[in-house]
Amino acid sequence: MNFFDEIKRFYLTFCFYVGVVMTLISPGTWIWKCFGERKGKVRLINRDLICDWKTLIDEGKSFQPLDQFTTTLSPFVPLFLIDNPRQWKSRRDLFRYGNPHLDQRIDQLTFDVPLPSHKGDYLWIIFPIVFRYSFELIFQRKISEDEFNRIYPGLVDINRMLKRISSRPNEIYRSNFYKEILRLINDKSDGFLFVQNENFYHLNEIDQVSSVGEDFLTTLSVQCTDLVCHLLILYSDYENEFRMNFDRCFDETLRLYPLTDIWVRQSKDKKNNWIGSLVQLNRNGWTKPDDFCPQRWSNKTIDHPPLLSWGFDIRRCPAQQIATKLTKKLFLSFVDPEHFWICKAKNFHHERTFPYGCQLWIDYGIKPRHAQQWIYPNQFQMKVKRWFHEKIRMIDQYEFN
Repeated sequence: MNFFDEIKRFYLTFCFYVGVVMTLISPGTWIWKCFGERKGKVRLINRDLICDWKTLIDEGKSFQPLDQFTTTLSPFVPLFLIDNPRQWKSRRDLFRYGNPHLDQRIDQLTFDVPLPSHKGDYLWIIFPIVFRYSFELIFQRKISEDEFNRIYPGLVDINRMLKRISSRPNEIYRSNFYKEILRLINDKSDGFLFVQNENFYHLNEIDQVSSVGEDFLTTLSVQCTDLVCHLLILYSDYENEFRMNFDRCFDETLRLYPLTDIWVRQSKDKKNNWIGSLVQLNRNGWTKPDDFCPQRWSNKTIDHPPLLSWGFDIRRCPAQQIATKLTKKLFLSFVDPEHFWICKAKNFHHERTFPYGCQLWIDYGIKPRHAQQWIYPNQFQMKVKRWFHEKIRMIDQYEFN
């Protein structure tokens, strides 16, 4: 490689990291803004950026865990996909075991919790609702209020760090979260998802708690909440399209706002490790890639680029099936009531990672004429706070390798 190629690699790497550090744009979205519909690979100093799905597929399947760098710049990835827990293979096998059981339990759930009338951030209104259903799926019973008060603050603390709203964990909340999950595991109640699975009890304590509390409870609660919020925001602008064909709108929502930002892999044959932006991979190669256009999914015979919102190959998020099913049922139950209406804030910019929350006005009855003009306050303070905590977390957790 000649001198000019090295200079180019340094320049592109510099642009990438400066954008990540200085802006509130997620790394995956920043890659899309910088490199757009470029094909092939972009050579960075330590990694190769894969820009399109055909180049990605040509890399072949990888049976290695995801690179730890995946979680550093991405708000959420199931922890057993990372080469960090020693028992990651066993934990993935547990997810394969639990998937069909959870799928059956979702069919048995009754979704009857309406969204309250509210004007403001709905993310933290929807999150506890999804958490309650996720708990019920895992333990096959409703959570008690005492259990909710001991577990939920720890789950909120995890999500706040994932959303970069805070930069340090609350040790008390996390400790209570851990102890309560461990108690529930040791109870071995008949409805517990793994009560009949001997392999689960062969794991050590911390992996048992992490598998239930993070790989399952956090995975379902965070992913489904985020996806419901994306759907509600788009529904506020495209209600007719959602009512005409919800499945197409669901796929188009995932295309525009994938739940994971960046996936990183060790490459084969001593090549550079590579990095892929799910935002770029889901928009590269589409006509009008930044537009919400559910009609693009109407003709199944067209050779569409694949939808990669849940990741790809052996490391695709295994929660795809159950999270999709749970999210669809929740969302449809939220928008089903008669005289339901929804409007997003006029000054709200929809981002994949919700750096400003999910600012909506939801109510029932006659929609006020001035609804389209409402704005949410404290936007600047929210931006500054989020930028500060995000950068502190990057430094504190050594997020640049």
